Amino acid sequence: ADSSGARVRCQGPACVKDLLCGCGSSASMLSLLPALHLAFGSAYTPSLPSWTQAVLPGCAQGEECGRLALANGLTFNCRFAGPAASVTNVLLLHGFPEFASIYSGLMAQMASKGWRSLACNQRGYSEGASPATVDAYSYYHLADDAYAMAEAAGFTHDGGKFHLIGHDHGGFLSWFMAQPTVYGNHLHSLTSLSSPHPMPFSEALFGANADEEQVVASQYLTMFCLDDSASLHNDFWYLALGATAGSDLGFAFGDATTFQLALFWYTTVFLLDGIVAMPPVLSAEQILAVDPAAESVAALRGLFGTSVPWPSQGFAATDTVGNISVPTLFVCGTADTALLCTRPYALESADYVVDASYTYKQVVGCGHDLLSCGGNMTLADETIAAVVQHVGDADEVAGVAQA
Repeated sequence: ADSSGARVRCQGPACVKDLLCGCGSSASMLSLLPALHLAFGSAYTPSLPSWTQAVLPGCAQGEECGRLALANGLTFNCRFAGPAASVTNVLLLHGFPEFASIYSGLMAQMASKGWRSLACNQRGYSEGASPATVDAYSYYHLADDAYAMAEAAGFTHDGGKFHLIGHDHGGFLSWFMAQPTVYGNHLHSLTSLSSPHPMPFSEALFGANADEEQVVASQYLTMFCLDDSASLHNDFWYLALGATAGSDLGFAFGDATTFQLALFWYTTVFLLDGIVAMPPVLSAEQILAVDPAAESVAALRGLFGTSVPWPSQGFAATDTVGNISVPTLFVCGTADTALLCTRPYALESADYVVDASYTYKQVVGCGHDLLSCGGNMTLADETIAAVVQHVGDADEVAGVAQA
């Protein structure tokens, strides 16, 4: 990787070229990932990052906020909560288009139990961690960032492990990280909020067992992945999602160019990394034939059209996520219209957790925003209680002695 964290194009021996470009099999790539990390100086190499505590807008009461500079040259806006000497440590990864502030309520609850937690605004969401090239937003780089954050926080000191929680894109990234060939051996538990395991989700998007309703619900993915998608049609996506996302710790999406960096997460996971399948592009007529109520999706298709710079029939994932072996909680909002996590395909996430406990929790009436539930804090508290219970149970299984 260069100083921006972008992947350097392959120029070495053929086998290494295949691995770095994602052209080889996922099994071979993942099996050699730790060695490649060591060879190319990524997060597996111990570093001494710099933490600068600062008074930043959006820092909640009881949080310590500031900027975390990692050895890869990127600096992230972050928030800590809970005592530094805790034996229970939790890393939280946000999704799109949201900030680490979504976790403030959960972090406060964990702090009340004496647990330490860290949530950072990731690549594209921090002014010091916004490289300009799409390759820099590979899930492999995002995973390395996340582990380096945990390492910097002392969560892995003397072989320590931590709990990983992710929402939306952060949930898919957490499933990816939890593979034993990536960072799973450093985890006590996994919690995915809203996001099913990437493999059954991929099968719901493309192939013989595709879920038509999820394919319709995911048509926006085919629009997000277009070149310069944030700027298309008079900055449509920027104005609809970026300009309305608010700000956190001094950062906001000031224009379509800035917001494009957040959209790069989609380009990498679907097109460059191939971790999730690409759904077929449906016409407005096809969308309404599946779901007559999907008028807004059909209208978006009318705006963006059906022309895409990849096979419009969709394609399967090429770098599939495998099994994980840590206690796992998957929380689903039954009113989620983006990730239809009550559908049969989503329930198959259980099949990818082996030799560890798996819990599926529905929050009835909550949508995609499981930590706010449209302002219904009774439902949001149900999510928080389930997560806290899961972390505590995983600690007990691991024999973590609480103070």
